[in-house]
Amino acid sequence: MKRWLASSVVAVALLVGCADGQAPVMGQAALGAVKLESSDGRTLAIRDLQGKPTLLFFGFTHCPEVCPLSLVKAVQIKRLLGPAADDLQVAFVTVDPQRDTPAHLRDYLSAFDTTFLGLAGDETGTRAIAESLGVSYRRVGEGDMATFEHTASWFLLGADGQLQDVYGYAMSEQAIVEKLRMRLP
Repeated sequence: MKRWLASSVVAVALLVGCADGQAPVMGQAALGAVKLESSDGRTLAIRDLQGKPTLLFFGFTHCPEVCPLSLVKAVQIKRLLGPAADDLQVAFVTVDPQRDTPAHLRDYLSAFDTTFLGLAGDETGTRAIAESLGVSYRRVGEGDMATFEHTASWFLLGADGQLQDVYGYAMSEQAIVEKLRMRLP
């Protein structure tokens, strides 16, 4: 009886939350439905990155260690891939859109590689995209001193926009390159 009551309360809450006609975007649908502003001036969804495999990372530009080291790793991965790197996009989705504007992302990412694409959206959309890929993050602190605890994995989306692989933070550049070579054209 308690389980049924709890389920009913959740169902009613979801219906009330959608009363304005705006159903929440959940799951893999978020990759196509949520629009982000890019560092190159476009408005696009993650699925719009189709055409080339994409290495996708969630982070923030004020990150003291994990994000810059991950971007350096992406630079090394592209170097190790040689000419095959031309067939790979690198995209960085900010979990801190209040500070990480598309222009700020462009400036930040250009210090690593001018071809890296920065993406920023609102909090609801960013969270939906992150959760669809199993990424978690949370703000720690407030204002300019805020930081984020976040998943630090790279996600490989195929040229068709579908998730193909996940590379953990501790995985070496060489190990990632070996896996990528099996997936790149």
